[in-house]
Amino acid sequence: MGRHVESSVKFGITLLPSPASEYIDWCQTAEAAGFDMIGIADSQSLYREVFVGTTLCALNTERVRFGPLVINPMTRHPAVAASAIATVAELAPGRAILGIGTGDSAVHNAGVDPADLAELRAYTTAIQDLQSKGIAEYHGRQVKLTWEGPRVPIYVAASGPKTLELAGEIADGVIILTGLLPEVIEDSIIRVRTGAEKSGRSLDDLDLWWFHWSAVADTRDAAIDMIKMSLASGAKHLARFTTIGKHIPGDLEPKIREVKRRYRFDQHQQPGSDNVRLIEELGLVDYLADRMAIAGTPQECIAKIESAAEAGAHQFCMHVGFDDKTGFMRAWSAQVMSAFK
Repeated sequence: MGRHVESSVKFGITLLPSPASEYIDWCQTAEAAGFDMIGIADSQSLYREVFVGTTLCALNTERVRFGPLVINPMTRHPAVAASAIATVAELAPGRAILGIGTGDSAVHNAGVDPADLAELRAYTTAIQDLQSKGIAEYHGRQVKLTWEGPRVPIYVAASGPKTLELAGEIADGVIILTGLLPEVIEDSIIRVRTGAEKSGRSLDDLDLWWFHWSAVADTRDAAIDMIKMSLASGAKHLARFTTIGKHIPGDLEPKIREVKRRYRFDQHQQPGSDNVRLIEELGLVDYLADRMAIAGTPQECIAKIESAAEAGAHQFCMHVGFDDKTGFMRAWSAQVMSAFK
């Protein structure tokens, strides 16, 4: 792999807010291990409060960028979200980000539907207007933020072609959850570029991160076994709203839709859950691991990153749902990340 590819590769990690002492250790380990970004998951029914976790990250790290990945329009009013992230940003100038998505386990466990594209646009632009002007129109009403905080970059999470275009049009960055197959990466970039051009921008104006699941072990099978609960979540994402335009092989589309239909949100990201048994039953594990994960021996992980980088993905934000997060971060830094420094 050429040196220009090596030097441009960056890594982020998304953590699930847990009891404070454990979670602080994870954040400090991520920074010490050389990760460039820490995302904090928002799912109030499953994890601790995201803005408390974001605050703890701000106070216990010095370099790394960080922020919620991702909040949604259905469980937080835009004025609440804008005030919360600006307050956090005051604690760590220049390091905070805010991720926004349509809503996944957070909305399902709250008994509400995910946001549609129109709501995602309205919510994102309302927060942007509150940050820049202190006033916004939202749902036909005037919303205010009377104190001026730091402007925080907004990242929109996208797993389908329409959302990718919207993110490219309105956001500062994109969290791309479409997979790491070369043809999928290339199409995702085209979609984001199309959106950016709608607003008179270029692809270079946006910060793109590819969201995936990772594990490193002595064998590929052992690594995949560690992330099966996350692969089930990836399958459910592929069927959110529609499977159209998502590059799913025709023979697998019914199975992917079946995962979405039977997915247990109360067991979201839980090892050994019904969701794990579901993707095993449907024979989807290998496909999902190839598409949605970087998992295997260190050399296999490095090769997967090289392939993705050649297709245009250079920043990788991984979600770690299994228990030994500290051990994983240290192993990933020493065995995989070091190949790209």
